[in-house]
This record gives sequence, structure tokens and C-alpha cells, in this order.
Amino acid sequence: MTEKNINGIKILHSELLDSTNKAAMAGEYAHLTAIVADRQSGGRGRLGRSFFSPDGGLYESIVLSPERILCGTGFCTAAAALAVKLSLERFGVCGLSVKWVNDLLRDGKKVCGILTEARTEGGEIERIVVGIGINLRAPDGGFPEEIRDRAGAVDFEGDKLELAAEIARVLGEYISLSPEKIAELYSQNLALIGRDATVTDYADGQKKLCGTILGVDENCFLRLQLPTGEIRTVSSGEIV
Repeated sequence: MTEKNINGIKILHSELLDSTNKAAMAGEYAHLTAIVADRQSGGRGRLGRSFFSPDGGLYESIVLSPERILCGTGFCTAAAALAVKLSLERFGVCGLSVKWVNDLLRDGKKVCGILTEARTEGGEIERIVVGIGINLRAPDGGFPEEIRDRAGAVDFEGDKLELAAEIARVLGEYISLSPEKIAELYSQNLALIGRDATVTDYADGQKKLCGTILGVDENCFLRLQLPTGEIRTVSSGEIV
């Protein structure tokens, strides 16, 4: 890895890593250190899924010290989504919105995924690692057929390490906010509000729920109105 300091953020950069999250978990790194790779051979998404990580993307894992997360560790993914959106906007990328719970969309297609993991020691959370994968541009030959209809790119042409540093810096600011403020900002940037959707509720045996997306509550849990008029709150799930 090569080391750089960009605007006070320590960047450890490699051309290829198995997984930036795995590397960030294995080492001993200070708060807001960013592990960055041009490609990943074993990138991971939620639920153990593989994360397509070709050359041309930004794959970044940011180390967070739990005592510095004033909004609470449960809000790290929401804070990261906001940090990525704001940072890209500062580099001229517009038209982004947040898809609950851990994706960013542009023109209705996924351009960024986020995976937050914790390392525990003695039953206590010792470290939080926020993994961020951004499709800076479409890969040569296009996206694989199985994701082509839902994957997009942000068409970023700037310095990816400067972007990585800005994301880490802004994330550091967001995690110092109150949980109420994070939920408010997250709600303001949420995609698909008012749209009908199917939601998989992981907290209820992966039950499928069909309804209208109302937004999120003070915990950033999804609020869904069912056809019966009942409003359900989904704490862990996925919009299909």
C-alpha cells in the first residue's frame, strides 16, 4: 500500500485488494483512516453477496472509533450514504438520491453500495468499518448481464483519492451530529417516497411486504403503508 495524507485524511492505497473492509478490519488504524483499492477480487455486499469491483471504481473502507460516533453506531450507514452524496456533489456529480438502506441511485440505477461492519473485543465494539463501493464509470464492455438493468455509474473524472479523502472527512462530520439530525437529513435525500414497492423484511423471517414507501422514522427505519392502510416499520430489510 502507498500512503498519502489528503486534507488531514490518511489514505492507504492499493491497486488490488481482496476486500478493503477485510484489510481495514485486520490492521490497526486510526479514526477516519481510509483503505482504498482500484479493484477488489473478493468485494462483499450485504448478506454475504459478492460486490462487482472492476477497475474504474472507488472501493474505500473508512475506520471509525466507536467513541467518536456521537450519532450512534446504528446510524453509520445512513451517515455514510449522506457523506458520499454530498462529496460527489462537491465534485460536480448531481442527480443522486439514497435508496434505503445502503445504496445511492442516479437515474434510477444503483451507483454506490455501502457495507458497515463491526469488530468486537471482549463483547464491546472496538471498531466500525464502513465500506463504500462507487461505480465512477461504467466498466469496459459494460456491466455484467445479471446487473446491467439496475447498475449505473456517476461518470466521475476527477482524482479518486481526493474523493475518497473528502468522503472520509465529511463522514467524520456527519457522525458528530445527533441521531435526530441524521434521520432528518437522510429522509430529505431518500428516493422512492410515495412509490409502491415490495420490501423484504429481514426482521420478520424475510417476509415480503407490498405497499407505499412513506419515508423513514427517527431511527432511519423504513415506513411502509400496506394496502389495508396499516403502517409497518421495517428495521432491517431491502426494497426489491
